[in-house]
Amino acid sequence: MEEYDDLSAGPAEDGTLDLSHNTWTVFPPELSLPHFSQTLLHLDAKNNSLTQVPECISCLALLQSLDVSLNQIEYIDKGIGQCIRLRSLNVSRNRLESLPNELSNCILLEKIVADQNRLTALPETLIDLIAISTIDVRDNQLKSIPLGLCRVPTLKTILCDGNNDLTVAPEHMRDDTDLLFHCLEMQLKFKEVIAAKSNQRDELQVKAEELREELNNATNCISELEKDIAVLVWERPDEYIRRKERFVELVKCASDKIVFYWRLTKDAALKWWNDHKTHPEY
Repeated sequence: MEEYDDLSAGPAEDGTLDLSHNTWTVFPPELSLPHFSQTLLHLDAKNNSLTQVPECISCLALLQSLDVSLNQIEYIDKGIGQCIRLRSLNVSRNRLESLPNELSNCILLEKIVADQNRLTALPETLIDLIAISTIDVRDNQLKSIPLGLCRVPTLKTILCDGNNDLTVAPEHMRDDTDLLFHCLEMQLKFKEVIAAKSNQRDELQVKAEELREELNNATNCISELEKDIAVLVWERPDEYIRRKERFVELVKCASDKIVFYWRLTKDAALKWWNDHKTHPEY
């Protein structure tokens, strides 16, 4: 078949392999062979029926550009992070819902074209790309993009219009990179302020818990001291004497009452006895 003829011919002198405009549904497994992994610099596989970029892509350590646009790709394997010399990635017009975080390992990557996919978010790790200059994510389903992209010094262009749910910038600002960067910078600063305030709040909460614990300990200490004071008050000589005198008074009072009631009882008993005698006195 014609596509296999292109494959069997191998890369051209400049390291380019053209597999475009064919009927490939999967990446040829031959790409992992040394013949390709040691010579392939530019792979053009656009306008096929590919559904994924498989793990074998990791074997192409010398790859500098990959064009798989106009396919049906839904998945890119994390092995693409092994293509450390990759400078250009074109995945336009596919069915991607996400990009792999491992793209940040491609430290020489300068251009990402991912327009007309189904992307809902971009990896936060993109801010680690030290050579990136262009990111094209137009006509996707993005709801947000990494705010830190505005501080990547090499990044000159972000194209993100056509994402109706994108909240980081008004629609009329999305096609102007400078205005978009300004919006991202303002939101990033606000986020940093909120983060700082949140940290302060958390620190204050921790301090409040510590103070509450100290207060509970102090309250317990006060209770113990009050008990000790009560014991010490009882043991004071003047308090002991006062309580002893009071005790003596109570005992004397009780004794007087006992004697008084004993006499009353005795007199009453004698009177009753005299009143009820039945024999004369001699």
